[in-house]
Amino acid sequence: MKLTECVVLLALAGPAVATDFQLAGVMLPGGVTIFGTVSTDGSVGPLTAANITGWKVTVRTTTHYGYSPGQPGGASLMGVSVTPDGQHLRVKTSPDGLRDGGLLAFGSFGPGPEHGVQVANFTGPHAAGGTAFYLSGPAFEWHDYAAPNHSQWTVAKAAAGSSVHYKLVPVIFPSGAAMGGQITTDGSTGPLDAFQLLDWQIMVRAVDDRVYFKTASSANSVLLPATAGLSTDGLTLFVDGANGYLGVGVPAVTPRRPEGAVPADFGDLAPRKGQAGYFNAFAVQYVPLRFSGTAYPVARVAPQAAPASAMLQRERAVASALN
Repeated sequence: MKLTECVVLLALAGPAVATDFQLAGVMLPGGVTIFGTVSTDGSVGPLTAANITGWKVTVRTTTHYGYSPGQPGGASLMGVSVTPDGQHLRVKTSPDGLRDGGLLAFGSFGPGPEHGVQVANFTGPHAAGGTAFYLSGPAFEWHDYAAPNHSQWTVAKAAAGSSVHYKLVPVIFPSGAAMGGQITTDGSTGPLDAFQLLDWQIMVRAVDDRVYFKTASSANSVLLPATAGLSTDGLTLFVDGANGYLGVGVPAVTPRRPEGAVPADFGDLAPRKGQAGYFNAFAVQYVPLRFSGTAYPVARVAPQAAPASAMLQRERAVASALN
């Protein structure tokens, strides 16, 4: 049965139910992904901007900063030790929150190259409680440990079955960036010196989100003016493969440049088989969709987005229409 007949059956199935659609994820080079939801008033068939009641679309940039022996700076440590049983790698905290405790750091913190990580720093202004810190050019962030004075702070634990490999205790920074990795020693216990650290492979995974949203009470973005060619059968949100467009963002207001996320673009300036991506004042990035059909499925009904009875009603109507 044709899509139009299916839409008619859905319309007869009952009153419109507000629907949340989950976007098909878009993966771009450089660790950038686009994902989120778009909400409608529950109408089926062709949609206009008025039928789009809300959205939450995220452009996420994930960056990995790696720290290893091949980089400038090497290892710096003070007050670092391994427990007698070889199970814990620890750093001494400050005796009183004023005097220096220990330090475990790798890399260079300037002058010169600025690419380093402090797994634990209980010295100087960081003596009280201690911090973790990473730096890579303009990117940097601290995490406060709030460790007790006059103690030993565990920063890594022995890998299963190993007396030389120590897995870092994960650190989550305020932004959500996460630090993990492994340090390899010569197997010694007790106090360690730099020459006893044979290898380190430390990674910080930093995430930056730009979120565009509209709810019933607030918004930081709009449907981009080119948005057109939308339709739905109640289960899938489509964008016309001939000239459709779906985008959310912030239009240009002098001197501010426009920015936005575009889950689907089949407009006049897009490649013949469509594209998806994002743009802002500093970057424009798209990937081809390579879609050859007439209606691109840009989103599906989000799990548990509608009441179970309404969802079941839609599914039964579609199944009946296709039989």
